[in-house]
Amino acid sequence: MPRVTVQLTLPPDTPPGTLFLTGDHRAWSDDPTGWTFRDGVLPAELPDGLLAQVKVRRVNPDGTTTEEGDAWGGRARAHRIKVRGDTTVSLTVAGWQDASGGAARPTRSAPPREETVLDAPWGAQSVRLWWPAGHEGPLPLLILHDGQNVFDEAPTFAGDSWDAAGAAQALADAGHPVRIAALPVNDDRSRRYVPFPFELNGFDSGADEYADWIIGTLLPHLHARFGPVPAQDTALAGSSFGGLITAFAGLRDPGTYGTLGVFSPAVWPADFAFLRWMAGRGDLHSRVWVDMGDHEGSSMQGAQEVITLARDLTAQLAPHVAEARFTVGEGHWHDEPAWRERLPAFLRWWRGAGVAGGLFEHPASRSGQPI
Repeated sequence: MPRVTVQLTLPPDTPPGTLFLTGDHRAWSDDPTGWTFRDGVLPAELPDGLLAQVKVRRVNPDGTTTEEGDAWGGRARAHRIKVRGDTTVSLTVAGWQDASGGAARPTRSAPPREETVLDAPWGAQSVRLWWPAGHEGPLPLLILHDGQNVFDEAPTFAGDSWDAAGAAQALADAGHPVRIAALPVNDDRSRRYVPFPFELNGFDSGADEYADWIIGTLLPHLHARFGPVPAQDTALAGSSFGGLITAFAGLRDPGTYGTLGVFSPAVWPADFAFLRWMAGRGDLHSRVWVDMGDHEGSSMQGAQEVITLARDLTAQLAPHVAEARFTVGEGHWHDEPAWRERLPAFLRWWRGAGVAGGLFEHPASRSGQPI
């Protein structure tokens, strides 16, 4: 296996402790054995072609463990490692997580214009709303899952957002204003977004309940507040498990959404049950966008397999929908920065404003032609 040398650069105020490397290549283990840095250097043997997201953690003198963070004490984005032969990887730790949770972190992206709370079977559901100034009446509507990650960085998991307001403002400036309703989710995400019972939702899916709530509560509320929006101008979108629930809800309830944004769909739960469930389902009035980054996997080979899976999913859908488009994000990993980069192209495609920049585009037609 290739020999990889990992070199650390630490902030000057790093407390004493044992530093070690963890990541998805070792299931984010807290055991430092075999992965400890000595004088800021870690020699390791890693599989060729490995794609790994890693972080540095510190075992403190009292036995507790602290993970690296951003410069404000909040969570930090994982470092990315791609192994191609013997190599040296340099990692810079910006800071360490603390009790503040990054409260002082400056915001890079615009927050929602308004936040409201609606009743839901699972409790109070926040709805984060944005629309361009000067457009107070009915507008094409985009409903986004994982609403904690799509506007400003403050509520995000690791300090990165989709910058949905920035992308939508650019679209409005080009003459295509839209309204966004983003739905934050908590630790119940796997239950709400995965429509099949599996380990992470305790074998108790709540996806039907969630999809019913969008149709029965959210849409009537928004229509009453801002004016009715026809189905052809209503879009549903999300990433990973959010992409899965988007595809499920759209195919489950044909005629409800004119456009589905299926970003990096995670279709693996319950032994790929979604692929069996979707067979023959469709909506001849709906357009579907499916995408995937070319670094979404544990290895370069695995990433190509995921791309093939998403491309095949799109091809299966193509005869059963009005339009299906598959795109690949070059150099994109499975994270918010990648979805932030692909969102503007999706918005332009949704509103008929064209698609350009940074993506390999593969339109599919209802004739089922290869993509």
